[in-house]
Amino acid sequence: MSAPKSIQRFETYIQLAIVVTLIYACFRVFAPFLGAIIWGAIIAISLWPLYRRIRHRLGERSGLAATVLGLALASLLVIPLIMLGISVVQGVNWLMDQNINVETVRNYELPEWLLGLPVVGVKIAQAWQNMLQHLSETLQQITPFLKEAVLWLVKKSTGAGMAAVQFLIAIIVAMILLAKHQGSTDFAMRFARRISPLRGEYLADTAQKTIRGVSAGVMGTAFVQAALTAIGLIVAGVPAAAALGFATFLIAIVQLPTLFIWAPAAFWLYQSGDSFAASGLALWGLLVVNTIDNFLKPYLISQGADLPLALIFIGVIGGLLAWGFVGLFIGPTILAIAYTLLQDWLYQQEHDTPAETPNKDQA
Repeated sequence: MSAPKSIQRFETYIQLAIVVTLIYACFRVFAPFLGAIIWGAIIAISLWPLYRRIRHRLGERSGLAATVLGLALASLLVIPLIMLGISVVQGVNWLMDQNINVETVRNYELPEWLLGLPVVGVKIAQAWQNMLQHLSETLQQITPFLKEAVLWLVKKSTGAGMAAVQFLIAIIVAMILLAKHQGSTDFAMRFARRISPLRGEYLADTAQKTIRGVSAGVMGTAFVQAALTAIGLIVAGVPAAAALGFATFLIAIVQLPTLFIWAPAAFWLYQSGDSFAASGLALWGLLVVNTIDNFLKPYLISQGADLPLALIFIGVIGGLLAWGFVGLFIGPTILAIAYTLLQDWLYQQEHDTPAETPNKDQA
């Protein structure tokens, strides 16, 4: 009797080893495309309501609707990102060609409103005078930091180009998933039921709502940042404020720094001699535009996702730190599913626990 059991146990181990090896081999094959597949699924889930409306208007032709939506996304996101990367490289080249005139810096006077600030105004004036007295040494000290800033800009421009390529591949994947939505939906539902036979569909629905909530939060935050940037540009007197605001919207969607827009505009104002407007625009961009997404994004996401605001905040920040931009979607989604499973487990435990019989002392 013991021999058949040992043989059966050995066969079980062999089958398990084969399954683990097969999963690992599949992962190695899919690893180069994993990011694009995840992004494609996120885009497909986020744009499913829009895709249905487009498909209905095109006579329920799924392939044509997916193609139209894919071309619109490529023209809206991929092309501007490529142009942004080229513009940043050109800006870096222009900056490297500029010569710093020491005498011009010595003759520059800080704005009166800056010097008149309570508490810090006097310290700013003293620091400025100290810097002018040791201008050559100061320039030598800040040169390494300037080089690091230029390298940072070059890396960000490269990141914009890589983001454009990744978005292009993800858009293709998303369009395939949308065009073959029946098979994709059936696979997702079957997989969810295997995870939880009783609550699988609810988990899948929770994941969809969370991803769409994150998309709404990212888009809404980008819109607010673009509007605030446009307001700052208009008040500062920068031309083409509407176009620059739209550019801010595009780069905010892909989580690139909005300073790519307002910082060059502030520098242009400074070069034009309007130091007051340049300082105001720089402070507006740094203190308002750049910081509002830390608070607004988790709030907007919590409105669309069935998850407490604290967990949304942890999911957004933790996911961003762990996986980059895609972590904005993965983090809250994972927490939403885990939170739902935990609630189900606690609820089930509560109902499975027999009611305690009160003793006489408690009665």
